[in-house]
Amino acid sequence: MDLLNLARILQVIFGVGLVIFVHELGHFLAARRCGVRVEVFSLGFGPRLLSWTRGATTYQIAAVPLGGYVKMAGEEPDGEPRPPASDELGSKTVGQRFLIFAGGVIMNVVFAVVVFPLILLAGVPFDEPTIGATLPGSVAWQAGIEPGTRVHSVNGRTTRTFSDIGSAVALSSDDTIELEIQRPGSDAIERVELVAHYDPAIGVRQLGAGPSIQQGPDGTPLSVDPRGVAAEAGMRSGDKLVSVDSDRPEFPLREQFLAAAGDGAPVRIEVDRDGTRLPFELVPEPVEGEDPKLGVAPLARGISALRSNPLVESTGLMVGDELLAIGDRTFLDLRLLDDLLLEVGAPLRLQVLRDGETLELTGPTLTRADAIELSKSVALTQKRDDALVFVAKGSAAEAAGMRSGDEIDSIEGAEVDDFEGIVEQTNAAIAKSAVVRVTVKRQVAGGEPEFLDLEVAAKPPVGYDYGISFLPATYVYQEKNPVRAVQVGMVFCWTFLEDTWRTLRGIAVRDVSGKNVGGIITIGVVAHDFANSGWAKLFFFLCVLSMNLAFLNILPVPLLDGGHLFFLLIEKLKGSPVSERVMGYSQLVGLVMILSLFVYVMHNDIQRFILR
Repeated sequence: MDLLNLARILQVIFGVGLVIFVHELGHFLAARRCGVRVEVFSLGFGPRLLSWTRGATTYQIAAVPLGGYVKMAGEEPDGEPRPPASDELGSKTVGQRFLIFAGGVIMNVVFAVVVFPLILLAGVPFDEPTIGATLPGSVAWQAGIEPGTRVHSVNGRTTRTFSDIGSAVALSSDDTIELEIQRPGSDAIERVELVAHYDPAIGVRQLGAGPSIQQGPDGTPLSVDPRGVAAEAGMRSGDKLVSVDSDRPEFPLREQFLAAAGDGAPVRIEVDRDGTRLPFELVPEPVEGEDPKLGVAPLARGISALRSNPLVESTGLMVGDELLAIGDRTFLDLRLLDDLLLEVGAPLRLQVLRDGETLELTGPTLTRADAIELSKSVALTQKRDDALVFVAKGSAAEAAGMRSGDEIDSIEGAEVDDFEGIVEQTNAAIAKSAVVRVTVKRQVAGGEPEFLDLEVAAKPPVGYDYGISFLPATYVYQEKNPVRAVQVGMVFCWTFLEDTWRTLRGIAVRDVSGKNVGGIITIGVVAHDFANSGWAKLFFFLCVLSMNLAFLNILPVPLLDGGHLFFLLIEKLKGSPVSERVMGYSQLVGLVMILSLFVYVMHNDIQRFILR
């Protein structure tokens, strides 16, 4: 572990510990204000690591850093019933006890209300609320939202960072989303209404767009892995990519690089460093995966969506068509769409499968600009309802002689009809032996299909690391007017409270999947990412965390502060405390609820960060 990463981890520990300390400090100060003796003030649970006593209070840091507690005199029964002493919790009025149990929540809110304006005055780095690449077929893609489009608001809520866009869409109570956008190169603000898509894989609504990357007149800044091949070649973080040796000069630099990289090919680039142009050839480092695979995927040639424009209409393509050939070339992989369209010099000829019938479609002669526009107007999806496969370059299947377009007939003698069957039978076979017997059916031009028995030695898939990454477009959000900083800070506080409520409501009505909820591992990972952007960004996250902690603690769940407050309201209304039996059963229920939630969020964290 390098010193920089260690420093970030220490920042995270300090930050999360600070939020817990603030919460417990609220209880402590309220108890002291009401004359209640505090016996223990603890950060963390379990065995104490460090402790000291001052006055009547023992202050300690405990081994399990998942919270903290303030133990007050008289809070827990200590034997025979007796009247509470004057410095014990039970001797205080309902109002005083209410203040004591609400003290943590109040301090968490105060922390955010005070710190938000301070960091806004200093300036906080945010990802720009600007759309980058859109996923073909997605809502943003079909709406014609171009890369570089700035989103000013979603459903009337101002967006100051890219994550604001995703949050507002995901937590919307309606499928219909209204965006206020500013297209690249335009000063006009226009309103766009679209229907967000619910993605069951992640359990929320989404637009299908990623953040934009940093771009400037003198190039695209890069982040260079200090231990990667780019650094070994002499590149440095901050170098600006200005050109890629690519056959697609009209595409953005990032797309040019990805197209040139292909399946691990060396890429020649040129960067600008302090006004000097420097050439590099990046030969990627192979990165082996963990689990052995055959290295096949479904053919991605089903047309799932089309943009509405005259060029698309001139081809005769329809949603639901399966693209079989472009010109004289069989179409087997969506990555070939650009290549095949750009090769066409004569009138466009397409072969498609529509409703079980093979059709020949003709279109205009494409200019290079037309080919690029048509490529960006067709969204393709994998066909998983048959056993035709795409074979990855360098895969175990390729080494065994399998080709893209082959149809897998059986695996270890078990027939398969679709790609789900391929996955199921492959996993079962690999669990027994690394060598898998596969029978494929291959079409032969002008003849009967032939069946081939192949032995595939499954191996982990190989990826390729070039040692560079493209940086998201960022800016520093700053409010120089203190009054305005306070106003915006209050808006942030309310927004995060509202989002927490919307998340819980969405989970309750199944608009949001519970797997989006995270625990201490998620908090640590997110805090670490924020710490990488400096103290201002880390404290921004701590304010968000503090508001979430305040909201969750105010919920009327026994054992939480909100549960105590709820029973105090009942006591005030009925004139006496609830019975010990009711209190005991309710606390048992609360304990089960909290432990169940803890197990659930830990399961989510493990799935998200450890087993991914």
